[in-house]
Amino acid sequence: MIKFFRKIRQNLLMENKTGKYFKYAFGEIVLVVIGILIALSINNWNENRKEQNQLQIYYKQIISDLDEQKIYSNSGITQLDSNIASYVQYKNLFETKNLATDDVIDALNKVKFASIYLSFRFNTMETLQSTGDIKIIPENIRNKLITHKSKIDEWTIINNGNLNIYLNGLLKYTEKGIGSFSSRLQEQPDLKKAIKNDIKPIEAILAAESAFGVKYFTERQTRQFLKEILEEIETMKKLINSELKNKK
Repeated sequence: MIKFFRKIRQNLLMENKTGKYFKYAFGEIVLVVIGILIALSINNWNENRKEQNQLQIYYKQIISDLDEQKIYSNSGITQLDSNIASYVQYKNLFETKNLATDDVIDALNKVKFASIYLSFRFNTMETLQSTGDIKIIPENIRNKLITHKSKIDEWTIINNGNLNIYLNGLLKYTEKGIGSFSSRLQEQPDLKKAIKNDIKPIEAILAAESAFGVKYFTERQTRQFLKEILEEIETMKKLINSELKNKK
């Protein structure tokens, strides 16, 4: 094809048809430019198609991650409700006047000791951020996803840090041999009695009060946080599902 065009140009020059030669050369340049533009357009179309296909895959993976977070959050709220209720029951005990020390300790031992160390999974967002593919997510959805991940990461650090403080405080209580999970003491009444006679119950109670106070505050805040997370999840899922429908 190139040889064909070259031959035409040579013939025009040999025939001293300079004007026609320049017109023809100009036309040839235009054709080349148009060809390049068409090639670029096709390439861009292919790249956009690949990007849209990848975007659909990411959307489905994000939905899966959000569904998992929803299950995790609902489960966490259920456990937190039980924990909070057990502490409120202990607090209500103090509406009774002239409480005996043993009554307070028995009530403390009924408060749920275990709590929730948060551990959210958001693998797709981590992939998007590490590969740079986060840029292909539409801005309105991208911003919500980034804010959502930052929020769960931040509160996970706060929640788990507070629970570490709680556990350290709880150790001061259980070291005195009063904790209900000291099962070996329950099996040895004489040993249990000897230990109880050797400690100051009020110190144990104060240590437990301090520890459970941190736990109670954290669990109430975390419960509210999980409620907000559930609302955010539903909002993001609606946006993403709308995008998926529009691309069908």
